[in-house]
Amino acid sequence: MHKSVKKIVIRIIAILLTGSLNLYRKIRPLPPRIYFCYNQSIHHIYHSLFVAIELSNLQSENEVVVLSTSAEASKIIAAELAAIPNRVKFIKIRHPGYNRIDFNVNWFVFLCRLRMHLPKAVVVTDFFDNVFRQLGVKTFWIYLPHGFVNRKFGDDPHLHDYDLLLLPGEKEKQELAERVGPLSNAVIAGYAKLDYLRYHQAGASALFRETKPVVMYNPHFDPQVTSFFDQGRELLEALSAGRKYNIIFMPHPDLARRIQPLLAKLGNLPDIVIAERSKTNLDYMAAADIYITDVSSSVFEWLYFDKPVLFFNTKKVVWRNNRYYLSWVLGEVVETVPEMLEEIDKAVKGRDNFREQRKNMFNNIFINRDKNVSGIIAGIIWNKLRQ
Repeated sequence: MHKSVKKIVIRIIAILLTGSLNLYRKIRPLPPRIYFCYNQSIHHIYHSLFVAIELSNLQSENEVVVLSTSAEASKIIAAELAAIPNRVKFIKIRHPGYNRIDFNVNWFVFLCRLRMHLPKAVVVTDFFDNVFRQLGVKTFWIYLPHGFVNRKFGDDPHLHDYDLLLLPGEKEKQELAERVGPLSNAVIAGYAKLDYLRYHQAGASALFRETKPVVMYNPHFDPQVTSFFDQGRELLEALSAGRKYNIIFMPHPDLARRIQPLLAKLGNLPDIVIAERSKTNLDYMAAADIYITDVSSSVFEWLYFDKPVLFFNTKKVVWRNNRYYLSWVLGEVVETVPEMLEEIDKAVKGRDNFREQRKNMFNNIFINRDKNVSGIIAGIIWNKLRQ
């Protein structure tokens, strides 16, 4: 079936079923609820789950409900809910694709839609979730981005459609305004994912047998911009062969899904640990000494740790004065594996010419750096709903 036809069929079924469910709920009503929705995009979870927890503890008028359509997401969510006091209602939406690590956004929205009845608010982390509106969900829409706008992605004009858009700092608000126009719905609150370090003692313990400097390689998933398909494997093999460093290979979860057969081979190389795909918190970063990436927005999270970063420009992009490569002023930019090995050696020996740039960027990007941002965001949401 053609994708567009399939999408239309899903939406027609959803409208018919939700209409029937609405009639049923008139007989058996639900309490007012605020929904948080998660699917196989597990890297979204830590951007909003702590907000759900704080919101459940802040008030009791509206039940906070977390929906998960993925076994992998459910495992992460369940562990966090067990570790942190909360009053969240957690619903696992089981379906034929529940155990899979790929997903179809239309099925995700359809399945979540069937669990919602007159929601007080819905919090989403991916603007693809805008298709909820096409299934007739009328509510207070909250968008909490799962990262930063540092590529040709995430700056869709329909960001204006949300009732509330929560951003990490003034710099992100300005960047979005330049791309899609001023956002009257935006509120600067901070970056909720960093609260992981407030709720937990970060650090991936006992990863390696020997004590060596730890190099992390975190490539993006998009073939058009990632360094992995060009020289990524070569870099990992060269680092392993040198036996000077411990290596964490942490591909974006979507890249890990695509290269699963290769991960086992790379994991057999000496001194290399393959990051668990489901471990999207900050533990691996906390364990690393040097961070290598290409265009991953996770580089801004790395700023918290105040350690060197290197950028792998295998596409030989003319990046200076390019708005989609703003992070590349934070470290050396190299194009080949030998150059990268040389820069790693220099960084380990203490050469760091970019510390001031990293500190300035960290301060400019994140507001409320020393506060419980999830609690702040929960308060903002609750005040908006009461208004």
